[in-house]
Amino acid sequence: DYEGALRAFDYATLIDDSFLGAFLEKAKSLEKLKRYEEAIECYNTTMELDDPTSFALLRVGKCYERLGNAEKALKFYLKTVHEDPLLDKAWIAITDFYIRRKNHQKALYYVNKAISIDNENKLYWKRYAVINKALDFHEEAEEGYRKAVEFGDYQLDTWLFWTDTLQFLGENDAAINTLLQAAEYYTEEYQIEYRLAGLYFMTGETDKAIFHLSDGMRQNFKNHSILKEQFPIIWDEPALQEAITRFKKKK
Repeated sequence: DYEGALRAFDYATLIDDSFLGAFLEKAKSLEKLKRYEEAIECYNTTMELDDPTSFALLRVGKCYERLGNAEKALKFYLKTVHEDPLLDKAWIAITDFYIRRKNHQKALYYVNKAISIDNENKLYWKRYAVINKALDFHEEAEEGYRKAVEFGDYQLDTWLFWTDTLQFLGENDAAINTLLQAAEYYTEEYQIEYRLAGLYFMTGETDKAIFHLSDGMRQNFKNHSILKEQFPIIWDEPALQEAITRFKKKK
C-alpha cells in the first residue's frame, strides 16, 4: 500500500525536515505511484541533506526518462557511473537508454566501457550480444551470448539466441552441443527440441532429427512451424513431412 506508506513518510518529514531516511522512502513511494516530479523533488532533498548516492542519482534519471526528458535522464545516468563505476545498474541504464533509441553504436560504446570495468558481468555480455546482433556483427554477438552463459545467464532466450547465431555462422555442430547443454536446464522445452531436429536434419543425422522432432511435437505440436521458420532448407525433407503426417494421424 504505497498510498499508506506515503502518508506515514509525509508525517515523518513534516515533524523532522532533516529525516533523510523518510525522504528516501517517500521518494520511492512516489515513484511507485508514478508521481515522478514529486519523487525527483524528494530524491533531490536526500542529496541536499547528505552527499549524493548512486542510488538516488540513478532513480532521478529513471524518473526523468519516464517523464520523457531524455536529456536530463542521460545526465543523471552519467552522474551515477561517475559516482559509482562499479554499479552495473547504472551502466545498464545508459546502455538500455541508447538501445531503446536504436542508437546501437552509442550503446556499444558504453557496454564496452562497462565490460572494461567488470568483464565477468553476465548482464553486460548479454547486452553486448544483443547490440552486436542488431549491428549484424554476428561473431561478436556469438561471443557475447557465450560469455553471458559462461558467467551464469541460463535464461532460455540466451541459449536460443546463442544457438541461432551459431547456426547463422554455419557452426551447426557447436549449435547442437549448445542446445544439448541447454536441455540439461530445460528438460521439456519444445523450442530446443525443434531446433535440435532441424540441426540434425542439416547434418544428415536423420534418426536423431526424428527423435527430437517427435519430442517437440509431443510437447507442443502447434508450434512445429518453428522448423519452417528456422530451417526452410530442410522443411520439404520427406522424412520430416512423413513424421509430421504420422503424428497428425495419431492425434
